[in-house]
Amino acid sequence: MLTANIVLISFFCLVSIIHLLGEFLVEKKKDSAAFLRYVTKPLLMPLLILFYTINNSTINWWIIGALVGGFLGDLFLMIPDPKKKQKWLRIGLFSFLFGHIFYIVAFALYAQKFPYFRWWVIFLALPFVIAAVIIYPKMTKNIGKMKIPVTVYIIVICVMGISTTFLLIPLDSFPISMKMIYLSGIILVYLGAWFFAVSDTLNGIGKFVKQFKNERLFTMSTYLLGQFLLIFGYLLITSDIILTSL
Repeated sequence: MLTANIVLISFFCLVSIIHLLGEFLVEKKKDSAAFLRYVTKPLLMPLLILFYTINNSTINWWIIGALVGGFLGDLFLMIPDPKKKQKWLRIGLFSFLFGHIFYIVAFALYAQKFPYFRWWVIFLALPFVIAAVIIYPKMTKNIGKMKIPVTVYIIVICVMGISTTFLLIPLDSFPISMKMIYLSGIILVYLGAWFFAVSDTLNGIGKFVKQFKNERLFTMSTYLLGQFLLIFGYLLITSDIILTSL
């Protein structure tokens, strides 16, 4: 299992680096490098799905659905749109939207096992709300018919980030080693949600506000890091060694 994980993570990192290189070269007007993007992008989420499935004895299909949403979003956003009709952009946004919703459901269902609420969790959730309030007017200004779907998307991203705080549970009965594993998982999931939100924000700015240098490179690097941290963190908090201690 350890060897398989090392191979999978290494391959995911390699494919990610090649993809980011392709994004960088295309940004530099090296159009011949576009094939790197088209060959590597469809492999990214399937590799994470494989990584998740081989490391979990009980598959959470909401997590699989979230990654499939990312996979479909990746594919639709690759389709050229020379007439600027934004058809594939809208379909891609809906795919990512459902991916976020599936993450929310997965985290909420897991949290149902632990009917506890700690008031200080609000301070971890509040930054997502503040970020959404700041970003919303900038992102939805002068975007016409896309305002409603983008508004919904921003709300769902915010809720997805907040839902990661649902995973915090009382750890008083945990041995110290398991506390460290669980808390590490929580931190990774929380950071993953932030990187994913940053990626979506950069993508939205590039498409609806103004284009900026190396937008695709920054968007994809934060997206890949966010997805990986979400999955790796979730694997830690739902590992067999943790679940048998609850």
